[in-house]
Amino acid sequence: MAGSPMPSRAAPRTAALAAAVASAALLLGPAPAAAADPGPPPPTPYLLPLPAGAAPLSSVYGLNNAGDVLGETYLNVPGQFAPRALRWNAHQPGVTVLRPLPGENGTRPSTLNEAGTAVGVSVGTLTDNHPVRWAPDGTPTALELPAGARGGGASAVNNVGVVIGNSYDAAFRPVPVKWRADGTRVDLPLLDGDETGWTTSVNDAGFVIGLSERSLGGESRSRAVLWSPSGEVTELRLPPGIITAAGTRITATGLILGPGRRESGADADRVVAWEADGTVRDVAHGRPGSVNSANTIVGTTSDAAGAEHAARWTLDGTTTLLDDPAGRPTRASAINGAGTAVGFARGPGPYRDSPLLWRPDGTALPLPPSPLGPYAQALLVNESGVIAGDASWHDAPNSRDLPRAMVWKL
Repeated sequence: MAGSPMPSRAAPRTAALAAAVASAALLLGPAPAAAADPGPPPPTPYLLPLPAGAAPLSSVYGLNNAGDVLGETYLNVPGQFAPRALRWNAHQPGVTVLRPLPGENGTRPSTLNEAGTAVGVSVGTLTDNHPVRWAPDGTPTALELPAGARGGGASAVNNVGVVIGNSYDAAFRPVPVKWRADGTRVDLPLLDGDETGWTTSVNDAGFVIGLSERSLGGESRSRAVLWSPSGEVTELRLPPGIITAAGTRITATGLILGPGRRESGADADRVVAWEADGTVRDVAHGRPGSVNSANTIVGTTSDAAGAEHAARWTLDGTTTLLDDPAGRPTRASAINGAGTAVGFARGPGPYRDSPLLWRPDGTALPLPPSPLGPYAQALLVNESGVIAGDASWHDAPNSRDLPRAMVWKL
């Protein structure tokens, strides 16, 4: 996502100050070289408002290029689990509460598209959920589930209105589902012999990625898969040395990105990429977080001692460690088309992180804190440079730190 240049600020100088400087120059000789340009100032932080009746916490789930932000809060309803999906706009005041389906108690968000259409879950009970799509005006529409399904949810929506998600059978096993823009349900097939699976991402061409899974003697085995727009399923082959991988994001050009694991590795600590032409790559050591339109990947890697470092990769495996101004573990969570990345430096405990912006050259700019205190996480950045994330505030009566949705903008 591309960012726009940020204007610089010049401090006003009085005529008297200018004269004094000129006199000093005559006495002291040639002036030393000017200090390096510190660059544009950081964007300004803003807390996103809460609706009436909400608990004093919220969190961010999605951001589009129009500045629409998708998030969640909880309503103070005695005796009920009452989460509520919310939508804000970074450039306009107010908040829209995304209502549940008739007769249900809550909503939980997944993501939104460029038109502001959001998807997620309408909550009946803790074990009875239904996939839902919200129009830009907040109107909810139920998405049809297969016959006999216990429930389900929607996980993503593309810019032509195709929604993906999962349904759950009586044993709460997930099965992948797609809904066309007109709401028609398409049950996505699994690989031969597999029993369960789920979707993770869809691009505007209608290609869907996810996992197909089977149980072997009580041990699960998952395989990364691609569903074509017509619904055909294909296993994504693994690079040499990788024994398992998952596709978590597919771009407009068909690049698939996800974490993988080598046989000798204890964690999914490899960046794996599948290109549209069939090339599959074990890119580098690390965990991918996001990829931009130029196929630049950001995420987290670690050194021999296990310390985390925010990193940027190209598909040929070139790794750039992003600047760490505080000498603390760092994570990069998103990158836009201009190469601006955002993330945070890890703090001393949950919700005690410090938000960071990395310029395209890899240098860091600490983001200003929210009015609630010094801690926050920068999680998303759009093409115009709007950043969304979660501030942290201290709930003193209960001795805990909790999130609050916020944005940074020029």
